[in-house]
Amino acid sequence: MHGGVLSRPSPTQGMFQMANTLTVVARIRAAKDKGDALAALLSEQASVVRNAEPGCLVYRVHRSTKDPGLFLFYEMYADDAAFDVHRGAPHLAAYRQRREQEGLTDAPAEVEVFRSITE
Repeated sequence: MHGGVLSRPSPTQGMFQMANTLTVVARIRAAKDKGDALAALLSEQASVVRNAEPGCLVYRVHRSTKDPGLFLFYEMYADDAAFDVHRGAPHLAAYRQRREQEGLTDAPAEVEVFRSITE
């Protein structure tokens, strides 16, 4: 409150600047009858990423409501360096290795990377 009037902080005050962040959208399909096993591994991986990577702003895994074998990742990284840390992280390599060893997918993930152009 300032002079008896409530003051509202600016929209970006105390918030991370969103321009130039990287957003990753990826789709991955479970192998036949492996949807629940893949879901469990993806949930585990999401928790590891969120706890181990401070430059990862968002790491959410979604499961299709129409096709339970289809998963979508929505990820946001503070900058290129944070995304590079993610791509080189040992926990990501371990996740990929386990996914392949357990035959949880039949094909590689479809990944698209976007750069924010607005706040």
